[in-house]
Amino acid sequence: MQPLSSEMLIHALNRQELDQLAGMYNIKNFKSLTMIQLRDTLLKTSSVSPMASFFKVSIQSKDRLKGLYAMMLVRRGELVFPSYVVNRKSTIYRTSDEFQKFLEFMSLEIRLEYLISQKSYDLALQLCLDKKTKLIDEVMNLSFRRIDLPQFLRRFTSPYRAFRSLLLMIDIYERQRKYNEAIKLIETLLSLTWSLHNDDKFLNLKLTGCVLDQLGPCRLGYLLNRYIINQGTHEKQPIKAFKYVTNYFKLYNECQCLRAGRRLTIHEQLMKLFDGVKKEENNHRRSKNGHTIAATTTTNVTNNRPPNAGCNKNNASDCNEIKNTTTQVKRKRIQKLVNIDSKYCKNNNHSTEEVYHTNEIFIDSENEELLTVIPSLVIDIKEPPKVEITAPVNASAKEIGTHRPHYVWFENTSPNKLQQQRSPQESNTLLLTVEQWTVRYYMANKNFEHGIHCESQIYHLLFCILFYDILFEISPSPPDVFYSYRQSAPLDLFTDEFYQSRKDLIDARLQWLLAVDQSDDHSNSLEFRIHTYWEMHNGERCLWANWDLLKNSQELIIVEVKGPGDHLSTQQIMWLDVLVRAGADVEICLISGKLYFRLIFETKATTLHYI
Repeated sequence: MQPLSSEMLIHALNRQELDQLAGMYNIKNFKSLTMIQLRDTLLKTSSVSPMASFFKVSIQSKDRLKGLYAMMLVRRGELVFPSYVVNRKSTIYRTSDEFQKFLEFMSLEIRLEYLISQKSYDLALQLCLDKKTKLIDEVMNLSFRRIDLPQFLRRFTSPYRAFRSLLLMIDIYERQRKYNEAIKLIETLLSLTWSLHNDDKFLNLKLTGCVLDQLGPCRLGYLLNRYIINQGTHEKQPIKAFKYVTNYFKLYNECQCLRAGRRLTIHEQLMKLFDGVKKEENNHRRSKNGHTIAATTTTNVTNNRPPNAGCNKNNASDCNEIKNTTTQVKRKRIQKLVNIDSKYCKNNNHSTEEVYHTNEIFIDSENEELLTVIPSLVIDIKEPPKVEITAPVNASAKEIGTHRPHYVWFENTSPNKLQQQRSPQESNTLLLTVEQWTVRYYMANKNFEHGIHCESQIYHLLFCILFYDILFEISPSPPDVFYSYRQSAPLDLFTDEFYQSRKDLIDARLQWLLAVDQSDDHSNSLEFRIHTYWEMHNGERCLWANWDLLKNSQELIIVEVKGPGDHLSTQQIMWLDVLVRAGADVEICLISGKLYFRLIFETKATTLHYI
């Protein structure tokens, strides 16, 4: 429906459907109107909406009409949402002033996002400066906090919308390279929880829980990460940034919403700062002592096999598998630092100016304390094996007019059965994206029958089926998680409160999943449960689940594909760690591109060498 205009949608409806839609609009005497008059009235009515301020983008008449058309589909039963009980307990807006303030800050946030998308940074910054005092007061004033509301509803309050606008202001400062102003604003927001004194010690403001969490979805990890980048990298003050963040984690921090992905990001940024500081110190020490100490090197051993003996179009798979190296690689982005005990120096009568060689870093004992204050934010991460493949390309993305590189794939086409003896096997040449190319590679070389590129939709579907009753069928339902009858998920789904309000049920379901293979009762089997809930709820608008993903019940492999210049995000690293620990068949496929004629030349040269 997205490419269809309002006029096309209106003219596609018959008289009965137009009458139903007119009844939903409460149009008077619509039955006495002609078809042309009724269509014109519906178009005019759909062009005005008092709720336009709630949306993040400007809503046009065709978008409003599509929304109302979706409502009509619900009435007709063609669009089905899960069945649940609406249990409203909290009042989000106690007065009209609170609601007006929310709309004001929401409108400001929408305007800032639009100006940033249009790269009108000067106008956006001026808009922020005009409202800066009011925004900071809204965030800093504890009397405006709605701690009486559940945490998942606080994002609909004015303090959180003001906080979101300040985050956008930080982004605008960074885009204009005004890093000092961005740092000051970040420190102001972080001072909600801690205050920094001249003695470099943080003092808790004696508030229960994380103050940023009281505003709404906590953004502590984002603020700390931006502080490290701005202060340590852009302003060239890594020691100050390092001390600020490490001292922050020294004391007891009640913020439980600093997730694994953010922790890994902060950990990596701290390690970059530390490595940069030690590199400069080592260079200074070497130049001062007048000698160079050779650093140890490590060599990664990979299992390389000879490339194909040739590339024949009659056997297209030979052309697609130019290089295939499977190796178990240890992460280099996270390195454990060895703490040096100061007693070692005293017992062995070493000078405090001596340099130690630990983890390939020359550590000055005067700055030994830096090693001991790095917070332990992540545990050892298990990584799946990596498969490195070189895919042929025939032109750059700019030359073929695309924003992403495309790779050449040769695919055999079976001849017609009637002409099977007359014509030889032919090959089609395709230009594919990195995900499409990888799917065909696994199907051609690893005997998989089907492949899909679905991002995280497969996990949404499995979670929806296995936890459907916990999501929607709890009686009585948790308060305030369902506010309307057209929700595809409870409002508290991605918050800590989702687990806290259903702890016993979720723990019992996880234990059942661990022990389900040991049960002999078919009615209590995993297959029976999946089949039952699939048949009961297939097609529902639930958790953004795509019910058409799975074609059969065969074994599968999970492959994270990365093209040239792309790398794993911290969120992906942590989820891959979870999947590997759970025993899933997971791989990381790294695709590198090389011109096709060069690959053919290298293959033939290597073949002659082996002969």
